[in-house]
Amino acid sequence: MRLGKALVLTAITVLLLASASLPGKPVAKAEADHDGLYVVCMTTVLASIVEQIGGPYVEVEAIVPAGFCPGHYDMRPSDVEAVSKADILLGHIAVFPWVEKLLQAAGRSVSDLIMLHGAWNTPEGAISYVKNITDILCSHPETNSTMASYFTEMNATICSELQELAFYLKARAEELGVGSVKVICMQWQVPFVSWLGFNITATFPPPESMSPKDIEALVSKGKEEGVAIVIDNLQSGTEVGTEVAREIGAEHVVLTNFPGAAPGTKTLADMFRHNAYQLFNATARWQAYGGMIRQLKNQIESLKSQNTLFLGLIIGLAVIAIAEAVLLIAWRRRT
Repeated sequence: MRLGKALVLTAITVLLLASASLPGKPVAKAEADHDGLYVVCMTTVLASIVEQIGGPYVEVEAIVPAGFCPGHYDMRPSDVEAVSKADILLGHIAVFPWVEKLLQAAGRSVSDLIMLHGAWNTPEGAISYVKNITDILCSHPETNSTMASYFTEMNATICSELQELAFYLKARAEELGVGSVKVICMQWQVPFVSWLGFNITATFPPPESMSPKDIEALVSKGKEEGVAIVIDNLQSGTEVGTEVAREIGAEHVVLTNFPGAAPGTKTLADMFRHNAYQLFNATARWQAYGGMIRQLKNQIESLKSQNTLFLGLIIGLAVIAIAEAVLLIAWRRRT
């Protein structure tokens, strides 16, 4: 009898252990592991930085997907749950109306949202964001000394990589002579494009705020200035840049302002590299095209000169022939 009870207790214990190991609903790291931080970011810009700095000590979630414009985003029920459980809430750009509604639905206040400011789409701007986010993570009450040391070390590594990338991209831009390359640029990409050194002759706002007359004016400006590249921002829509580039015969380039929107752009450094290469390749194509045009023009001028010479010879020969005919007629009349 005792043996039977023992077997029953053993079986119950085994079942309990087995059920504990079965996969269930994912639990936020903030709930399952109090040694880490659950950080919810409004965009992938912030999420990519937190993920790089925090490594194994953070769980990160981005509210707005990389390919979306934050100003036009519609919140989801899962966003409410994430915000309600977050140890840290990070935002930038602006506190849009949907952000306020999201915070209210999650039982959080606007004061819970830590806002970062300034341009992030240049290496210098990105370094500023990295340093600010490192300070935020290090100063959180649940951050211990081990975590803080890790965050600080990663901050130094990321900033160093961004500085090296900045030096390389600027050097490459100078080699290509981008200062003489005229571009029309969507306004959200102006900081990066001007940082590289391109000659921005005109800018344009999001497509929804432009009229047909605005686009016509942009086309006229592009033709007048001999613009080489028209630059769009992926998250804002690409219809305006596509039309303008087609009308003026320029290269069309689409850049991204958020990591993860294009293949191989997981981090801000990846995004800078991707955007720069898009511009560099377009510049090389335009320069090659321009070289071909110049060569054709030279050939045309040469042909024109040859035609002028041939025309002169023909006229000369015609004059001689006419003179000979006149003399021949006169001689015959005398005889």
